[in-house]
Amino acid sequence: MRKRFDVGSRLSEPTYGLGSVIAVEDAYTRIDFDEHGIKKFLTSLARLEHSSEPAPAGARKRKRKTAARKKTTKAKTTKAKTTKAKTTKATDAAMVKAKTAVKAKQAARAKVKTAKTKKAKETVAKSA
Repeated sequence: MRKRFDVGSRLSEPTYGLGSVIAVEDAYTRIDFDEHGIKKFLTSLARLEHSSEPAPAGARKRKRKTAARKKTTKAKTTKAKTTKAKTTKATDAAMVKAKTAVKAKQAARAKVKTAKTKKAKETVAKSA
């Protein structure tokens, strides 16, 4: 025996009390309880009974809490952008300097390696 509830019908549940059906999905039923808000139940397992009690007259709806919006002024935003631009330029300059230093080290190593190779060839040529 399948339980079937229509949207808007009044129900009673042992834990949450009286409520109204707000949505019926494939296997779930959503109920807006008078004192406990919206709950979602697996229809086949829920202990729901039809009720003839009407909805309370002054039922208040709960509002979801929202975060306070931040107020920003153009001056603050512009200052932040300018600071970010300066930081970016400084970072870029440091990166270029570091890359140049790396390239200089690589060039020095290549010269040493070339010199060692030439010396080794000269030594081999003299001994032959």
